[in-house]
Amino acid sequence: MAITNFEVYATRLRDDKLSVKLKLTIAHELCESLEFFQLQDYSRFVSILWPVIRDLLLKTPAVFMSTAPEQKLRSTLLEIIQRIPHSEVFRPIVLEVVTTLVSLVKVENEDNAVVCLKVIYELHRMYRQLLESVAQPFLELASEIYRNADQMLKAMDSMDTPASLSTPNVNLMSPSAMSPGPDAGDATSKNLNKAMSSFKVLTEVPIIVVSIIQANRRHAEQFVTNILPLILHMLELSQKGAGLQPEFTSHSLRAANSDLITAQSKTLSFLAFFARGFTALLLPSQDRIAQLTLNLLCACPAESTATRKEMLIATRHVVSTEIRKAFVPLADRFLDMQVLVGSGLASQCILKPFAFSLLADLMHHIRAELSPQQLTLMVDFYAGCMHDQSL
Repeated sequence: MAITNFEVYATRLRDDKLSVKLKLTIAHELCESLEFFQLQDYSRFVSILWPVIRDLLLKTPAVFMSTAPEQKLRSTLLEIIQRIPHSEVFRPIVLEVVTTLVSLVKVENEDNAVVCLKVIYELHRMYRQLLESVAQPFLELASEIYRNADQMLKAMDSMDTPASLSTPNVNLMSPSAMSPGPDAGDATSKNLNKAMSSFKVLTEVPIIVVSIIQANRRHAEQFVTNILPLILHMLELSQKGAGLQPEFTSHSLRAANSDLITAQSKTLSFLAFFARGFTALLLPSQDRIAQLTLNLLCACPAESTATRKEMLIATRHVVSTEIRKAFVPLADRFLDMQVLVGSGLASQCILKPFAFSLLADLMHHIRAELSPQQLTLMVDFYAGCMHDQSL
């Protein structure tokens, strides 16, 4: 693609007289053409079009309706950033790109913010030395997101409507019910949560924080001390309508509960990282950590196999530290396969090796502290596994 074409795209996207829909068409065309670029094209692309994309994202307000043209434009611009190869062409602007994306997370909707965070992680993984100045601002952002956990849970209250009672009272024989009408194209439109109050966004935060701490150890101890109470509080949040059958909960509530339990799983992995690197800071809260780990395994939905697998792996990392002593009073609960692998068929088939690895590590290290009753349960559990034909 010739350099003049890049300049034409830049001029048209910068033109305030063009409508948002027309700019969306231009941005979409640009995004689709990325795969045809040569290596030298990306360098020119970055130098000419990055300032335009940055200004559009920073100067136009965020939108919280999924079908709004402004939202589609912002989403396409972020996709362009994500699809550019994160190679040496990014080096001259990497600090500016990451700084821009961090500022966008504070004002964006959850869908766009998730893309921002994925790009931040990839760029930080490749350019750690160039992004040291971004470490502290992002750690502060992470703390702020965890501080908003109660607001995230509160937002789920509006979804806490039984599905059988949420159907509007519509006369099915009326013309409006029988025909799509002029606004049928917006039927799939949905409101998007603010990024700072979204479990989807929180799910993406831990892996970036781990990457930052591994590269900037001087920030670590103070950050862990400050964020630990926020992490433990987040892990204590309970699912809305957890005791109801699926047919009595709305689809949006079930999706929100899934986002919550996924975020808690990632946060437990986050905690496991701290447990291995900063054990002394976590020891005062070890009893609380052990109980929270058990509660999360019990609360994990039967169908969430991948989430439960991540919890089992994280728990195994936790019990490999001195925190395992707090698991002694709970040892008999961890000998219950319903607690470890749940009732889902996929979990029963896939997760038993992970559950047995966790149990082997835990029981090996705490066997001297177990009571006679717990030892008896452990022997019974082992004998049952030896005679289980499905293993």
